[in-house]
Amino acid sequence: MKKRVLSALILVPLVIYVVLCVDILYAKLAVLFVGGLGYSEWLGLDLEQFSFKKAIYLSCYFICAFVFMFYGSSFLIVLFLCLTVHMIASFYSIEDKSFLKLQYYFLGIFYVLLYVFAIFLMKLENGRFLLLTLFVSIWTGDTFAYFCGRGFGKIKLAPIISPKKTVEGAVCGIIGGTFIGVVFGMLLKLEFLNVFLVAFVSNVFGILGDLVESVPKRFFGRKDSSNLIPGHGGILDRLDSFAFAVFFSYLVLLCKDWLF
Repeated sequence: MKKRVLSALILVPLVIYVVLCVDILYAKLAVLFVGGLGYSEWLGLDLEQFSFKKAIYLSCYFICAFVFMFYGSSFLIVLFLCLTVHMIASFYSIEDKSFLKLQYYFLGIFYVLLYVFAIFLMKLENGRFLLLTLFVSIWTGDTFAYFCGRGFGKIKLAPIISPKKTVEGAVCGIIGGTFIGVVFGMLLKLEFLNVFLVAFVSNVFGILGDLVESVPKRFFGRKDSSNLIPGHGGILDRLDSFAFAVFFSYLVLLCKDWLF
């Protein structure tokens, strides 16, 4: 617990600084770097040594993420180029029966690319404050879910994927995280609808993101994606909720005028 608290005391101010103060160029580079660490963890979940094939997929991630952030109009071209490389690599994986593993490697690129939507969210009106609200919301939501689940959780949410998560904990996390997120956003004098959407959507889909990241860990028998962050595991473990939360929050805000 001490390691967990100490790591949080270091990381939380760092996240706040990057979200609110850093120039957008350096924020992009930070996301690119963090995503690279996360995808490296994804590639390492199978406990196999880093290989030439893994290097190819890691390169594909960096190329896709860089183009997505800096040259969005060319992203589909680069994505299909990487897909072509993936298919060619798959041709040579039939004999050693690693074809399905390569599908897993390629899928991980899409999962980690979700982090890039933090940059897109930052570019919206009051986007930096909305992104900070999202972090506060999912952090508090995770805390509510953890303590409520331990205190009186009975019904398992997804016992095969994550045995410790409960329906009661998830509901408390959504309610508590949304409430704190809305209060925090109101203190920042943000538009109520935007704050509510970010807080609610991030907590609902954050749970799904958490479960999605737990699937490969469960399959490969891993508790944490790495030991990079003392007391917290790895990048994937800390940003599991964030990946889906930031993507769906950005999507809902983008479609807000159509939905409401």
